[in-house]
Amino acid sequence: MPTTRRTSVIDADFETVWSFYDGVDELEILTPDWMGLKVAHSIGPEGGRNPDGYYTGTEIHLEMQPVRLLPRMEWVVEIVDREVSDDRATFVDEQVAGRGPYERWRHTHRFADLGDATVVHDRIDYRTPGVGDLPLAAPLLAGMLWYRHRKTRTLLE
Repeated sequence: MPTTRRTSVIDADFETVWSFYDGVDELEILTPDWMGLKVAHSIGPEGGRNPDGYYTGTEIHLEMQPVRLLPRMEWVVEIVDREVSDDRATFVDEQVAGRGPYERWRHTHRFADLGDATVVHDRIDYRTPGVGDLPLAAPLLAGMLWYRHRKTRTLLE
C-alpha cells in the first residue's frame, strides 16, 4: 500500500502544538484551499455532536470538492486510536468503508516533546479505488502534508 510521510520540528512547546491539533476546527485551517474541505459535523464516541477533541470512536463527516472541478463528495473518517501522555501524543483516523474518495485511508498523527520544540509526524497509508494507486495521489498528498506543516509553523512559532 502506498505511504506518504512528513516530519517537522515546530519551534513551539508540546502543549501548544498538541492543543492546536487536538480539535476538529484545526482540520479546515490545516488543509489547502484547493481541496475544498469543509467539516460538516462530527459525532463523539457517545453520540454527541461536535466533541471538543479527537477521541477514539469519534466520526468526522467532511465535505470535499477538490480543485472545484469535481462534484462535492462526502468523506467520513473515524478516530480509531488515541494515546496521550505528558510528552507524546498520537491519534489515527481511518476512512469509514465506502464513505470517501479512497479504497483505504489510514492517517497517523504523532507528536513528541523536545522541550522548547515539538516533533510533528504524519504518515498516510492509502489505496485509491480501482487501480490501487493513481499516479497523482502521491504528489497531492505530499503537497497537502507540506502545506499542513508549513501552516503549523506559521501559526504556532
